[in-house]
Amino acid sequence: MANFQGHLHGAALVSGGAALGAYSLGWVDQGQTQWLFFIGVVGGVLPDIDSDNSVPVRSFFTLVGVMLAFWMSFFFIDRLPGWTLLPLWAGVFLSVRYGIFEIFTRLTVHRGIWHSLLALLFSALAGVNLTYHFFHWKPWDAWLAGLFIALGYLTHLLLDELFSVDLLGRRLKQSFGSAMKPFSLAYPWTSLSMLAATLVLLFFSPPIRAVVQAGEYYGLEPQSRAQELRTMGNP
Repeated sequence: MANFQGHLHGAALVSGGAALGAYSLGWVDQGQTQWLFFIGVVGGVLPDIDSDNSVPVRSFFTLVGVMLAFWMSFFFIDRLPGWTLLPLWAGVFLSVRYGIFEIFTRLTVHRGIWHSLLALLFSALAGVNLTYHFFHWKPWDAWLAGLFIALGYLTHLLLDELFSVDLLGRRLKQSFGSAMKPFSLAYPWTSLSMLAATLVLLFFSPPIRAVVQAGEYYGLEPQSRAQELRTMGNP
């Protein structure tokens, strides 16, 4: 399989090209182009979240812990005494970074469900819902975010499969086929749980009409199309 740097560079190359393409078509502005590039890179290292000792999983839980700690602190800033906010922040961060992290690593196996097309779809829809419901992105932008997560994720899986082929020896390594599987047959209950979670995320996703309506604007000039797309699918 490809190493962490290989996945990082591959995701950066693919996401960078796709983000510049979206910008040239007028789908996003400069600031959103940078965000899509970042989101695509995150998607490119996300499949290794099930590796207990990997850089991505530790970084992921650290980032989520920090974000959730700040969110909880701001939520309770007018409800609790000021001196309690720092212990609250620390408690939430430590619970996520070490508590949930430990549970997650015990329940997951590397090259298990997270190296599958089902996990790709789950992660993409999670990105759509996160950017739409929590960061209040417009539906078009939220679906673009999900698309870039899927693009980075797919790049990771493809690189793993390519590195499973020994071209010089003209043979397939034992790991071949373990990345691009639809779901994990070895862990059926885990696959069913992720499928259920994916369906829930799909139900709460923003209106898909924002994507469908985009086809009506392909004939416009990029500058005009960008302005139209900004207003698509608003609730």
